[in-house]
Amino acid sequence: MKRIRILVTSVAIAAITVIVVTFAINQKSNYEVKKMQQHELKNEEETYQIALDKALEVIDIPEGYHFKEVRSGEQNDVDVFVFRYEKENLDNNGLGGEHYSFTVEQESHKIIGITWMDQRFASNQQLPSEKRTEEIVQVFLNKIQSGLFGQLENQWIRPHDEDIKVNKEALTLTGMKYKCYVPENDSWAWVIVGPDGNIMAFEQDIKWKGGRLTEKWLHDSWLLERQL
Repeated sequence: MKRIRILVTSVAIAAITVIVVTFAINQKSNYEVKKMQQHELKNEEETYQIALDKALEVIDIPEGYHFKEVRSGEQNDVDVFVFRYEKENLDNNGLGGEHYSFTVEQESHKIIGITWMDQRFASNQQLPSEKRTEEIVQVFLNKIQSGLFGQLENQWIRPHDEDIKVNKEALTLTGMKYKCYVPENDSWAWVIVGPDGNIMAFEQDIKWKGGRLTEKWLHDSWLLERQL
């Protein structure tokens, strides 16, 4: 009987030891995973901060807009950051509302898109002429990316509408769209100039084959469709 008790006690001690050791290993493993996640997060924050700083060297955030979020995604199989700024008015922001957003390639820091959806561009305002639109586009693109304007083959210049919600009411914005083909990489690019001469939208490296193939990170309707 004494021998049995000793055996049972030994088994119990061994079991407890296994539990304690396993717990310690799990705790260490969880700690290492958490530490690794924090390290990766810090690296990503540093990476997107560098991309943001580079972008802000050539673009200006409109007055009244504040940083909302940054997304990480892919566009044309290239890693990108999508930065979004919104106003403080809760009735006007969120997907479908007013915002200033731009997409930047993570490695090259190339700006591949900008959009500014704001009630200031409401329709029924006089739009710039075709000549004036082209002049504004040239100045803008020379600032954003030297040499880009010279690569463009303009296809047409005409009014373009975008819809947003302001104070929960639908509002149509209108600008002059300068749409171009880029033979160098078989892609499309465009700039939309608002009634006051400010840039409503800019996109480049858009792949098209019977429809748009390139992701639409700057389009809220596309994000909503995919519940992003």
